[in-house]
Amino acid sequence: MRNMNSTNALMTIYDRSPLKIFCYDISAHTFMFLNTAFMEFFGLPGETIHPASLLEIVHPDDRQLVKKSVDDCLQKGSAEGVECRIMHNEYERFVRLHAYLHKENDGSTAIVGHAEDITIYVEQTNILNKHNTQKNAILNILSHDLAGPIGLVGNLAQLLRKETVPLNNLKIDSYLEMVDKVTQKAAALIRNFIAIEFLESEAVKLMKRRVELVEKIANATEEYMLIDQELNLQFYCSGNKDAIYVEIDEDKFMQVIQNLISNAMKFTPDGGKISIFLEERDHTVLLSVSDNGIGIPVQYHNSLFDKFTDARRNGLKGQPSTGLGMSIIKTIVEWHDGKIWFESKVDEGTTFYIELPK
Repeated sequence: MRNMNSTNALMTIYDRSPLKIFCYDISAHTFMFLNTAFMEFFGLPGETIHPASLLEIVHPDDRQLVKKSVDDCLQKGSAEGVECRIMHNEYERFVRLHAYLHKENDGSTAIVGHAEDITIYVEQTNILNKHNTQKNAILNILSHDLAGPIGLVGNLAQLLRKETVPLNNLKIDSYLEMVDKVTQKAAALIRNFIAIEFLESEAVKLMKRRVELVEKIANATEEYMLIDQELNLQFYCSGNKDAIYVEIDEDKFMQVIQNLISNAMKFTPDGGKISIFLEERDHTVLLSVSDNGIGIPVQYHNSLFDKFTDARRNGLKGQPSTGLGMSIIKTIVEWHDGKIWFESKVDEGTTFYIELPK
């Protein structure tokens, strides 16, 4: 077999790879190699490319992240899976960067790596998460609107059975018993369906990515805001900054938010309000979900996050509780290296706090 120059062969592979491959000489402050896919994707003219020109086409909100990733690579030896946005020809593209520190025998150091175009993946994920968010919101609204009337019908059937005892009418008794059974079955069906939704989410592997949380939560609450007149509740959402970024599993974390909203809906009387506020701090992001409902009695404060907690209560309109929701919320928050706690006073309302690392 004829010998070939392995370096030339590898360079051919690198240049023709669909991955955007780069090699940056740290001491010389210049790129030693940029393959064709890299040059075409980033739309860079000429052969000499300065890092500043690359940084200029990174989305302004993501530039600090890119700078930090370079520092991480220099200090830790690598920076993998860094997602950022590229602004090029008035189009926004998403890329995922993988960078590694490489040291030669002569002591020179370089950063080598590649970038992937993940725009289609991000767009499809956003569409799926948006539909999933809408689905969860609809489920919460339906459970709020259906469980209340169903529970009321069941309670009325039980009261009527007591009132009709003196009539000694077996036909009326059987009808009322049938109504009672049907309403109990319907309420159990809603309860089991909601429980299965949360349990299935707990079993799925966590997939974190960088997400702008203000817009996501605003979109999640939009479904409730559109029909707040029908719900007889007012919804508010705001933040101390227009854009706040965190590393989360969007699908799971938005389920946490919607479960907190659902709980607030259950225990807030008609005419009440539910508020969500986001605050970016130096090293963390603090999120709060507040209501002015009936509050949580002190005796349930220590056990609220337990599985099958004794703190579970039916809502003000008979909405069922599985006793699992708060436990799953706490689990998902902790998966994100965050913490959750609450403050509550009877007849004054409840505020849940979630703190996540930036």
